[in-house]
Amino acid sequence: MDNRSEPRSTAPQRRNFTHRQTRHWPQIVVPAVCLLLPWAVLLVLSLGVGWQYPSMFPETINLLPWRMLLTQRQLLLSSLMTSLVISLTVAVLATLAGLLISRILRQVQSAIPAFLVFLPWVMSPVVAAVCLYDLFIRLGLAGTLIGVLLAQTLFATSFAAIFFMDLWTHRTDREESLIRALGGGTWRVWQHVVLPHCRPLLPVCLVQTGLFSWLDYGLVSMIGGGHVSTLTLRLFALIREASIHQAALASLLLTLPTLLAVVFLFLRDRLTAFPLVDSPTEPTFAKELP
Repeated sequence: MDNRSEPRSTAPQRRNFTHRQTRHWPQIVVPAVCLLLPWAVLLVLSLGVGWQYPSMFPETINLLPWRMLLTQRQLLLSSLMTSLVISLTVAVLATLAGLLISRILRQVQSAIPAFLVFLPWVMSPVVAAVCLYDLFIRLGLAGTLIGVLLAQTLFATSFAAIFFMDLWTHRTDREESLIRALGGGTWRVWQHVVLPHCRPLLPVCLVQTGLFSWLDYGLVSMIGGGHVSTLTLRLFALIREASIHQAALASLLLTLPTLLAVVFLFLRDRLTAFPLVDSPTEPTFAKELP
């Protein structure tokens, strides 16, 4: 008599797995449609000219708004490049300054510097711009690109410093003390303690500070005084001019980095070795220090 058991059929298990898969499809499809529908409407409106309510499509599909993007008639291309330069510069400067300031706050252990770091976020950017406008006029920075960069970097640095505050714990203090006890200097501390701990957070901070500068309207309109034309200012100008197709194109360009940032962070969390919020990797100073 053969005591070997017959293999069980996997058909019921496959059916249950397929049922679970199909049951989760509405939870994925419905949010995706709600998320992408505004972009689809803007894309359709930016493909042509002429529109009458309640039609959903332009009267003529000729890609004229996209062709005009490469010209200087609507100033969209120059505004796009200005916003790109400002946001990239603010993201890099604010992230580096915020990391250093948060480390200093950890060492100082005082309430007054921490209050000054939180102060820019207590008030509205527009109110802060009104308060800073007189100072910027006296310094000759009002209405200049440098003035807008400084104003946005001030707010973005405050956010970056708050963002990195939780990075410094008793664990990092003990690791830094161990590095110095083994004869390592400041560079060794940054190489084997600071950078491994902050590496998962740097892309997130760069993206968020860059998006803050990219989407800013209050500081640019007040400090720039209309002389610094960014994409947000150009968008509101097109809306006031009732240029619906150019405004749709400007809205697409303005919101596209946000969508790309979400996709980038999602893929980064799935494809890299470290997630967005995770414990930092173990330092490797033991292998290199004598």
